[in-house]
Amino acid sequence: LNNDTIDKLIDEHFPELIITVDCGISCHDEVEYIKSLGVDVIVTDHHELPETLPDCLCVNCKIPSAYKFGYLCGAGVAFKIACALLGEKAYKYLDLVAIATIADSMPLIGENRDIVFEGVKLIRNGNACAPINELIAVCNVKEVTSTSLAFSIAPRINAAGRMGDANAALQLMLCRDKEKIERLALKLNFFNQSRQQECETLYKNAREKLIKSAYNKKIIILQDDEWNSGLVGIIAARLVEEFSRPVILFVNNEGSLHGSARSIEAKNI
Repeated sequence: LNNDTIDKLIDEHFPELIITVDCGISCHDEVEYIKSLGVDVIVTDHHELPETLPDCLCVNCKIPSAYKFGYLCGAGVAFKIACALLGEKAYKYLDLVAIATIADSMPLIGENRDIVFEGVKLIRNGNACAPINELIAVCNVKEVTSTSLAFSIAPRINAAGRMGDANAALQLMLCRDKEKIERLALKLNFFNQSRQQECETLYKNAREKLIKSAYNKKIIILQDDEWNSGLVGIIAARLVEEFSRPVILFVNNEGSLHGSARSIEAKNI
């Protein structure tokens, strides 16, 4: 949450209520700002809890309660809200929740295992929503499994945001027009191809910098003004895997450094 987005939402939609998904649990001040404008807020999130929670209704699987499963992804928490409102009618969305759970690399234990099992079954039986079916066709997925979804569908959905047009993925998921769905699925496929090419260039550049200036460092910290900020997390993960050290990559964004960090299992960054 940020105040610019809040102002835009309120100016365009005049809501009585804003419900967050996968964000907001650390946004105490922003929630207070929304409330000061006369709008109610419900925060749904799965991230780690800050010292001070927002002063509103918060639904987070990590908040201590009678609910004991703390490994839902953000879409998994939103699915729980949908179940509370719709009952079993919400189960038709399990294809999306399963893909989100896989894409966010959540552990496939407990409820996540059930979510992914049922979601994969929906997709295999041809009962997924039209956008997911079209993405599977574009990817030429032979057998639908959690692994094939992780390496085919998830990267294409994520590629839209990483290449600067996250709205394209949202438009695809909301679309019901067959021709437009086909166009948008192809667009996400193109974004993914572009992402792969750009990632390879960025990786080679970062690796070269590492060898020259950070090879003997216990923690690798690199910066470049030209890197794509949507891709540095992927590259940091590759460098961690190759060099077995924590990696932080920064990009200069209008005078401030924005970065992504990845680490080895032994060091909680």
